[in-house]
Amino acid sequence: MTPLDIDQIADWLDSEQRSEDCFDFHGLHGFLTALFLCSEPLSDEWLQSAIDQPLTDLPESEAQAFAQGCSDLYKQIGDELYSDSNLSVTFEPTLDYEESDMEAWCQGFMEVVFERPEAWQHEEEEQLAMLLLPIETASGFFVDEPDFQKLYSQPELLTQMFNDIPELLTDIYLLFHAPS
Repeated sequence: MTPLDIDQIADWLDSEQRSEDCFDFHGLHGFLTALFLCSEPLSDEWLQSAIDQPLTDLPESEAQAFAQGCSDLYKQIGDELYSDSNLSVTFEPTLDYEESDMEAWCQGFMEVVFERPEAWQHEEEEQLAMLLLPIETASGFFVDEPDFQKLYSQPELLTQMFNDIPELLTDIYLLFHAPS
């Protein structure tokens, strides 16, 4: 995808015509990354979930352009993960995660984990849990959980965890997709 394609999707997602619960581009990228990692095919159901609106409510040309853009982005994410290089995430890791692009990305990712928990089961359950922990933490969804509050009170640890997210995505990919 070109930067222009990405800008067009981002502008479309941010338009006044989208639902308040529609992902922004960062959330969409996290969402599509999680779908790819757990081998969930891109479907109209997932696209509707991303924009919180049935695709049939959109003008046909808009629905097709959005679906094609998501398909292209999904493929790009897969190609980057397959190449065994760090995924180009859409955010800069930051300790000031609240209401950040990183938080939006992680929330999009976690939506897939919440929607398809069975797809996120693995025989190496403990390893997967450790790999997901930085994403869970950066999502802000668990800020009130006692176990997570211990993490949130350690800025140096949080900085390291958040900086590790791009590398962890490759590790998750390998955990799910490398031969046993």
